This record gives sequence, C-alpha cells and structure tokens, in this order.
Amino acid sequence: MAAIIDRMELSHHQRVELYEEGVTWLVQEAGHGARMAQEIKLDAAAATRLLDFMLLYEEELVRWRDGFTP
Repeated sequence: MAAIIDRMELSHHQRVELYEEGVTWLVQEAGHGARMAQEIKLDAAAATRLLDFMLLYEEELVRWRDGFTP
C-alpha cells in the first residue's frame, strides 16, 4: 500500500487522506448521519477533476461556509 502523505479533518466525522501517486481517500466515520463508515477512493485524475470542479464554485462555497446569504 502507498504511504500516506497528509490528511486533513473536514468535519467531526469526515476527513481526506492523500497518499503517494495522488490516491485520495474521502472518509466518513460512523455517526454524523452515517450508520457505518464509508470510504471513497479517487485516483489522481479523479481527484484533480474534483478540484477543478470545486474551484469553479470557490467564491460561492466560501460565502456559504461563512454564512453569507444574497
């Protein structure tokens, strides 16, 4: 298995982990509305496509995160 490079907590029960070769895991632990843990594996191509998609909406996401409403 590839070595982990970094990880970040996204919320109390959610985190993202980055491994060598760009393998990215989105992990949701049991709790927070989930009955059991869930993991989604993204290869480097899928992870960068997700990043590109999120960057399209970066300004809106930041506003929603900060509680701004139009």
